[in-house]
Amino acid sequence: MAELADPRASRAVLVGSARYGALPEVPAVTRNLTGLSGVFADPDLWGLAPEHCTVLADHDDPRLVSRELRRAADEVQPEGMLVVYYAGHGLVDPVDSSLVLALRDTDPAVPHEAGLPFEHLRRAVATSRARRRLVILDCCYAGRAAGHMAAGESGTQVVADQAGTDETCLLVSAPRNRTAQAPPGEPYTAFTGELLRVLRGGLPDRPAVLDVRTVWREVTLRLRERGFELPELRMGNAGDELALVRNAARHHRDLVGRIVVATAAVDDRDLRQAAVLILRHERGRGAVGVRINTPTGHPLPAEIPAGWRRLLTPPAVVFDAGPLSRAEGFIAVARLRPDVEPPLRFRPVRERLGVIALSADPAPLAPVIAGLRLFSGYLGWGPEQLEADIDGGLLLLSDSDVREVHSSRPRELWTTLHARARGDAG
Repeated sequence: MAELADPRASRAVLVGSARYGALPEVPAVTRNLTGLSGVFADPDLWGLAPEHCTVLADHDDPRLVSRELRRAADEVQPEGMLVVYYAGHGLVDPVDSSLVLALRDTDPAVPHEAGLPFEHLRRAVATSRARRRLVILDCCYAGRAAGHMAAGESGTQVVADQAGTDETCLLVSAPRNRTAQAPPGEPYTAFTGELLRVLRGGLPDRPAVLDVRTVWREVTLRLRERGFELPELRMGNAGDELALVRNAARHHRDLVGRIVVATAAVDDRDLRQAAVLILRHERGRGAVGVRINTPTGHPLPAEIPAGWRRLLTPPAVVFDAGPLSRAEGFIAVARLRPDVEPPLRFRPVRERLGVIALSADPAPLAPVIAGLRLFSGYLGWGPEQLEADIDGGLLLLSDSDVREVHSSRPRELWTTLHARARGDAG
């Protein structure tokens, strides 16, 4: 799985012009900048500090923009990532066909006079110490200066090849006209709008961290469905594998209360043929689960009161839930009957399933509890390790009903759930 760049060592410069003197205004650009800076700052996605993300909106001085680009390139550390984004009018210089990024006072007839030549941006990025560099351009390359694309090869292809920088990934939008790429009434330009939707919403069937190529493919599919021009990708040294953000669909997905099943290839003694109920899954802290298919066969310990013994689901034994903290007491997992009020000291996990404290009074619980099981110990995962085990194919995510936790045949659970999860995955 790709590793996200350290946000403390990273820098981003977001440049955009919504207002122009000699070119049509593009109001969506302002929202583009706000939206993308918000994504980068979101701690659930990347966590870039505001002071490390420079937003340059509607500037008219290309020298100021160049200085900010160079400053960010100088500040980023090798373990960080440099991200440069531009949205607005892209112009092709009529003399040498080079790309010029239009600023507020850019004249399309002489774009080099008050515009930002892409070569200046490229040079700033090339000087960075960062091993990871990403340039995102949402602009029209033909613009008002060229009026049409060169026959036989798209403007995107020409510009991307000219702009290629070693170890830099270049993600570009290639609109043929401004109207098609900035739909009236929509908050964002077409390309950046789809980019933001992917970054904010994530992709449920993708890894825990989204790389640039994965994002590009999804944005391409969405733009194709809407009939817009398609973005293109250029990279050096596997730059398309750059980790961009955490996958919101995976990290916002609630794994608490879900059952994961070890695949047949797992030979770790703690996970081999294990079916595990996830009791806790927190960002930054990892996950905790209990094996639900390993009854010990030993008599119940004397410290378990008779009132709780009567509530246990057969087999009424303690289950070996994992190697961690076996000496710290028992975890009681209860399933409530439908349409009952949760009892005191009951902590919900999923639907009617939850953990109940053994210090509660068991006397009034018989009409409330449909299933109860005691677990000794637990299994633990560090931050993002559970996701990595799932993404790596070591664990299968089961859609099992909560009643499986109190199965009367726990030793058969792995075979049943493993076959079912493999069928779902296929």
